[in-house]
Amino acid sequence: MKQTTLDLNGPIISFIQQPTSIGVCDFGTATFVGIATASFPVQIPANPASNTGSLSYRWYADGYGALSDGSFLGATISGSTTTTLTISGVRSPTLNGIRFYVSADYVPSAYSQPAGSAVTVGTGRSTGNAINEIFNSNRATLTVYPSISITSQPISQTLSRNVNTTFYVTATTTDGSQGNLSYQWTANGTVLNNGTTTVSGGAVNTSSNATTNNLTISSNTVGTQTIQCIVRHPTSCSSPIYSNAVNFTIVDPRAILNYEQYIDNGTSIIATGTQNLANGSLTIVANSTQVSRSTVIYSPERDIRVRITLAGAAGQTRGGTGGQGGVSVFEYTFRQNVEYVIKLGGTSPPTGGENGGGGAAFIYDRSKIIAICGGGGAGGSSANGGAGGGIGIAGQTGQGRSGGQGGIQFSNGALPVYGYFPGGNYLDTPVRLTATTGGRVSSCAFGDYWANIGSSPVLILVLLLDSIEIL
Repeated sequence: MKQTTLDLNGPIISFIQQPTSIGVCDFGTATFVGIATASFPVQIPANPASNTGSLSYRWYADGYGALSDGSFLGATISGSTTTTLTISGVRSPTLNGIRFYVSADYVPSAYSQPAGSAVTVGTGRSTGNAINEIFNSNRATLTVYPSISITSQPISQTLSRNVNTTFYVTATTTDGSQGNLSYQWTANGTVLNNGTTTVSGGAVNTSSNATTNNLTISSNTVGTQTIQCIVRHPTSCSSPIYSNAVNFTIVDPRAILNYEQYIDNGTSIIATGTQNLANGSLTIVANSTQVSRSTVIYSPERDIRVRITLAGAAGQTRGGTGGQGGVSVFEYTFRQNVEYVIKLGGTSPPTGGENGGGGAAFIYDRSKIIAICGGGGAGGSSANGGAGGGIGIAGQTGQGRSGGQGGIQFSNGALPVYGYFPGGNYLDTPVRLTATTGGRVSSCAFGDYWANIGSSPVLILVLLLDSIEIL
């Protein structure tokens, strides 16, 4: 039997082009190239090998092993067995920092001996395996630059001169390890600095944070300026990005009242609203289905002088007509950003009286009672209930044989520290009154904080300008 021959001195593999590290944008395409060659050693006698073998390639990722065409960590791979590896749709931060390399393997082949003769048994030779196979290239690192985006845009705002307001923007980056986001606010295209900046259309006073995601500014110039935030990132391909351009409108001082409504002992806001008293009055009406509701009102822009109409609830009609709730009209100054609390009683407990008496209406300046209007008495089987009292007016006694006694009048500023029972006793603990007499007010209806700061409830009367109705 004749045998083929084998060249024992196989080739040596080397790379004539190494893959190099690359940086690409999020969702971009990365390409790595590694090209190898095989050369046979020079020797005496001359090496007869014809080098007719071939090189095969396989790409690898550190920590993930050999790669195959198809999906890889959210991207798509092609050319995993060629000199060129292509990764399409790279993702940040998933693929950032991964190192790739290619291995080269020499594949032997048979050749004729002597040259030109047929490759037959006994006359053919075979190239040997490479001396240094499998031979790996250098590692090349893939850097994927992050994307940045704005997830919450600033909102246009209108306010009066010299009143601070804040514009917010929220931005994110897909990879926080490559640097931090930076912010720069502009007005009418002019970069803002902390302090006063002159822009077209006026001047803006930046109280703080011109280079953060929340800008606090004010202006003394009536008109509208355009506010925008520029968000940058040191490596992101999408940097810079721009927020929506929103209006910063300055008007002459207004009579703005904001209100928020809560359920007592809760923290959730159940309703909010804003009213410019220059455009009409604000009316707040008792809600019989939410008897534990409290309303907080405040002036966000300036002190406002208001005329207030306060009214208690009427008593229920039961044969005889229920008495009307007390009504008082007075004036008061709502100071800027001071919260005033309003409690409006219904026609049944806990905010109304027993047996159908109407609930009182209260308005507080923190720990101080500004004013109270009593509820009307319930009608009897054949007689009418008495009307509720108001500022400087006692409650009316009910009609009929067993008509209830009206509530007592207290002089301005004379309401005692503790609740008052019309029979003559002062009370320091809550008591539900079931007698046929008017009710009382506890030392503090809104918690220990105000009760403990050393200020007794008082009644206050004042003047007028804009109007608010509380019914």
